[in-house]
Amino acid sequence: MEVTFVKVSVEDMPVIQQMYRQSFEPIYLRYRDDETDPYLESLSSLQKKARRIGSEYFFCDIKGVRIGMIRVISDHSTKEARISPMCVLPEFQGKGFAQATLIEIEQQFSDIKTWYLDTIAEEPKLMYLYKKAGYQLVIDQHKEIKPGMNLAYFIKQI
Repeated sequence: MEVTFVKVSVEDMPVIQQMYRQSFEPIYLRYRDDETDPYLESLSSLQKKARRIGSEYFFCDIKGVRIGMIRVISDHSTKEARISPMCVLPEFQGKGFAQATLIEIEQQFSDIKTWYLDTIAEEPKLMYLYKKAGYQLVIDQHKEIKPGMNLAYFIKQI
């Protein structure tokens, strides 16, 4: 399955915000993280992130159907990029689209040699997804968001 990417403009941020709410609601309801959860991200915050140098949002499509979004923060001079966040809409989850998105975005940014991302350590499906996609857990790096909710950091060298 081939994922295609459509660059998002600042004017598309309301759609991105809606995708955040649909995709991240279950995690928000599980952890009630009012500080960092994308579910609560304001439109103005999204617009600011979209305007940052090196920050690009993309809609992810499969055969013309929008299945999610991904944000890539890249520095082509260091050949490094960070994914933050990526989401697949609920009706498309569990079908391999997230892994396909990761593979395709790495090909889209073919000059990037080091990829970073983080996820909630207590979410086994997310941890499994990133390991399956070739990301390595950074053992000595983690961050407690709140009791029972920790970030795990991943790296992938191409």
